[in-house]
Amino acid sequence: MRALVVAALAALVLTEGALACVCSELPLEDRLDEADVAFVGRFESEREGDVGGQRVALVTVDVEQRVKGGVEGSVTIRAPSGSDCDLVLPRARSVGLLLTRAPDGAWLGSACSVVDPGELVAAGGEPRGQLIKVGIGLVVLALVLAWALRRRARGARPDLPGAPRP
Repeated sequence: MRALVVAALAALVLTEGALACVCSELPLEDRLDEADVAFVGRFESEREGDVGGQRVALVTVDVEQRVKGGVEGSVTIRAPSGSDCDLVLPRARSVGLLLTRAPDGAWLGSACSVVDPGELVAAGGEPRGQLIKVGIGLVVLALVLAWALRRRARGARPDLPGAPRP
Protein backbone atom coordinates (compact mmCIF):
# COMPACT_ATOMS: atom_id res chain seq x y z
CA MET A 1 0.00 0.00 0.00
CA ARG A 2 2.82 2.35 0.88
CA ALA A 3 4.44 1.75 -2.54
CA LEU A 4 1.16 2.68 -4.25
CA VAL A 5 0.96 6.00 -2.37
CA VAL A 6 4.60 6.78 -3.19
CA ALA A 7 3.99 5.94 -6.86
CA ALA A 8 0.89 8.17 -6.95
CA LEU A 9 2.77 11.09 -5.39
CA ALA A 10 5.70 10.60 -7.75
CA ALA A 11 3.30 10.62 -10.70
CA LEU A 12 1.80 13.91 -9.54
CA VAL A 13 5.22 15.50 -9.10
CA LEU A 14 6.49 14.27 -12.46
CA THR A 15 3.36 15.34 -14.41
CA GLU A 16 3.49 18.94 -13.24
CA GLY A 17 5.10 19.93 -16.56
CA ALA A 18 2.04 18.61 -18.40
CA LEU A 19 0.09 21.56 -17.03
CA ALA A 20 2.28 24.01 -18.94
CA CYS A 21 0.89 25.87 -21.93
CA VAL A 22 1.31 23.75 -25.05
CA CYS A 23 1.53 25.70 -28.30
CA SER A 24 1.23 24.46 -31.87
CA GLU A 25 4.42 23.29 -33.52
CA LEU A 26 3.18 24.25 -36.99
CA PRO A 27 5.37 26.52 -39.13
CA LEU A 28 4.61 30.22 -38.83
CA GLU A 29 3.14 30.33 -42.36
CA ASP A 30 0.53 27.70 -41.42
CA ARG A 31 -0.28 29.43 -38.14
CA LEU A 32 -0.67 32.69 -40.05
CA ASP A 33 -3.14 31.04 -42.44
CA GLU A 34 -5.20 29.78 -39.48
CA ALA A 35 -5.27 33.17 -37.70
CA ASP A 36 -8.10 35.62 -38.35
CA VAL A 37 -5.82 38.62 -37.88
CA ALA A 38 -2.08 39.16 -37.54
CA PHE A 39 -0.16 42.32 -36.77
CA VAL A 40 2.87 43.80 -35.08
CA GLY A 41 1.96 45.86 -32.05
CA ARG A 42 3.08 47.36 -28.78
CA PHE A 43 1.53 46.88 -25.31
CA GLU A 44 -0.72 49.75 -24.17
CA SER A 45 -2.62 48.56 -21.10
CA GLU A 46 -4.12 45.60 -19.26
CA ARG A 47 -7.17 45.25 -17.04
CA GLU A 48 -9.13 42.42 -15.43
CA GLY A 49 -12.43 41.31 -16.90
CA ASP A 50 -15.10 38.67 -16.49
CA VAL A 51 -16.68 36.59 -19.26
CA GLY A 52 -19.31 34.04 -18.28
CA GLY A 53 -18.00 33.88 -14.71
CA GLN A 54 -14.43 33.28 -15.88
CA ARG A 55 -11.68 35.73 -15.00
CA VAL A 56 -9.93 37.07 -18.11
CA ALA A 57 -7.32 39.68 -18.92
CA LEU A 58 -8.23 42.42 -21.39
CA VAL A 59 -4.97 43.49 -23.01
CA THR A 60 -4.95 46.57 -25.24
CA VAL A 61 -2.29 46.69 -27.95
CA ASP A 62 -1.45 49.54 -30.35
CA VAL A 63 -1.27 48.21 -33.93
CA GLU A 64 2.00 49.31 -35.56
CA GLN A 65 1.92 47.21 -38.75
CA ARG A 66 -0.95 45.15 -40.10
CA VAL A 67 0.05 41.81 -41.64
CA LYS A 68 -3.34 40.08 -42.08
CA GLY A 69 -6.89 41.26 -41.51
CA GLY A 70 -8.44 44.67 -41.09
CA VAL A 71 -7.23 46.02 -37.77
CA GLU A 72 -6.05 49.55 -37.08
CA GLY A 73 -5.47 51.77 -34.08
CA SER A 74 -5.79 49.85 -30.83
CA VAL A 75 -7.03 46.29 -30.36
CA THR A 76 -8.32 44.79 -27.12
CA ILE A 77 -7.43 41.13 -26.75
CA ARG A 78 -9.30 38.78 -24.41
CA ALA A 79 -6.80 36.38 -22.87
CA PRO A 80 -6.74 33.79 -20.09
CA SER A 81 -5.89 35.04 -16.61
CA GLY A 82 -4.26 32.98 -13.90
CA SER A 83 -3.22 30.13 -16.20
CA ASP A 84 -0.02 28.90 -17.81
CA CYS A 85 -1.18 30.42 -21.12
CA ASP A 86 -1.61 34.01 -19.94
CA LEU A 87 -0.80 36.62 -22.58
CA VAL A 88 2.28 38.36 -21.20
CA LEU A 89 3.65 41.10 -23.45
CA PRO A 90 6.88 43.04 -23.05
CA ARG A 91 6.26 46.68 -22.18
CA ALA A 92 9.10 48.27 -24.13
CA ARG A 93 9.21 46.54 -27.52
CA SER A 94 7.01 45.41 -30.39
CA VAL A 95 5.68 41.87 -30.72
CA GLY A 96 3.93 39.91 -33.44
CA LEU A 97 0.44 38.64 -32.61
CA LEU A 98 -1.74 35.97 -34.26
CA LEU A 99 -5.35 36.26 -33.06
CA THR A 100 -8.65 34.50 -33.65
CA ARG A 101 -12.16 35.90 -33.47
CA ALA A 102 -14.56 34.64 -30.77
CA PRO A 103 -18.22 34.02 -31.68
CA ASP A 104 -19.13 37.19 -29.75
CA GLY A 105 -16.67 39.22 -31.87
CA ALA A 106 -13.87 39.61 -29.33
CA TRP A 107 -10.25 39.03 -30.33
CA LEU A 108 -8.77 36.02 -28.51
CA GLY A 109 -5.11 35.52 -27.68
CA SER A 110 -2.84 33.57 -25.38
CA ALA A 111 0.85 32.98 -24.81
CA CYS A 112 0.81 30.96 -28.04
CA SER A 113 -0.34 34.03 -29.99
CA VAL A 114 2.99 35.85 -29.55
CA VAL A 115 5.53 35.50 -32.38
CA ASP A 116 8.69 37.29 -33.46
CA PRO A 117 7.65 40.51 -35.27
CA GLY A 118 10.36 40.25 -37.94
CA GLU A 119 9.45 36.68 -38.80
CA LEU A 120 5.74 37.58 -38.92
CA VAL A 121 6.29 40.45 -41.34
CA ALA A 122 8.58 38.31 -43.50
CA ALA A 123 6.08 35.43 -43.57
CA GLY A 124 2.99 37.48 -44.30
CA GLY A 125 4.06 40.92 -45.39
CA GLU A 126 2.06 42.21 -48.30
CA PRO A 127 4.15 43.03 -51.36
CA ARG A 128 4.10 46.76 -51.92
CA GLY A 129 4.16 48.77 -55.11
CA GLN A 130 2.89 46.05 -57.45
CA LEU A 131 0.59 48.44 -59.34
CA ILE A 132 3.40 50.96 -59.82
CA LYS A 133 5.78 48.25 -61.06
CA VAL A 134 3.23 47.01 -63.61
CA GLY A 135 2.55 50.58 -64.77
CA ILE A 136 6.24 51.34 -65.27
CA GLY A 137 6.69 48.05 -67.14
CA LEU A 138 3.83 48.91 -69.52
CA VAL A 139 5.26 52.39 -70.20
CA VAL A 140 8.70 50.93 -70.98
CA LEU A 141 7.13 48.31 -73.27
CA ALA A 142 5.14 50.99 -75.12
CA LEU A 143 8.28 53.11 -75.63
CA VAL A 144 10.28 50.15 -76.98
CA LEU A 145 7.47 49.15 -79.35
CA ALA A 146 7.03 52.73 -80.58
CA TRP A 147 10.78 53.03 -81.22
CA ALA A 148 10.86 49.68 -83.08
CA LEU A 149 7.85 50.56 -85.25
CA ARG A 150 9.34 53.96 -86.09
CA ARG A 151 12.66 52.39 -87.09
CA ARG A 152 10.88 49.82 -89.22
CA ALA A 153 8.78 52.44 -90.99
CA ARG A 154 11.87 54.54 -91.82
CA GLY A 155 13.70 51.48 -93.08
CA ALA A 156 16.89 52.71 -91.47
CA ARG A 157 19.31 50.16 -90.24
CA PRO A 158 22.16 50.92 -87.93
CA ASP A 159 25.63 50.86 -89.45
CA LEU A 160 27.30 48.29 -87.27
CA PRO A 161 30.85 47.12 -87.82
CA GLY A 162 30.87 43.65 -89.30
CA ALA A 163 27.18 43.72 -90.27
CA PRO A 164 26.25 42.58 -93.83
CA ARG A 165 25.69 45.37 -96.36
CA PRO A 166 22.39 45.43 -98.28
